[in-house]
Amino acid sequence: MIDKTKKAMSYIVSLFLGGSLITFFGFYKGYDIAIVLSRPVGATGWTTSKEFIMSWTYVPVIIGVSLIIASITFSTALFVNWINKND
Repeated sequence: MIDKTKKAMSYIVSLFLGGSLITFFGFYKGYDIAIVLSRPVGATGWTTSKEFIMSWTYVPVIIGVSLIIASITFSTALFVNWINKND
């Protein structure tokens, strides 16, 4: 039982930290990633569409928030299961 609980807690913590990290990278580095990926080989000047920048900003944020929500859901299910077994 203890091993299962430790394993579940490690999954919950890793989901939360991974989601937080992905969300941080989306907000902090999304613009830079879009600029780097849209640069043609050998170009000194180029433009990057607003949609491409927005996609590299908000898609990681959506994935990160989804992982955070999954960690909250799993921790709630684990807590409810723990409460029911103690009764």
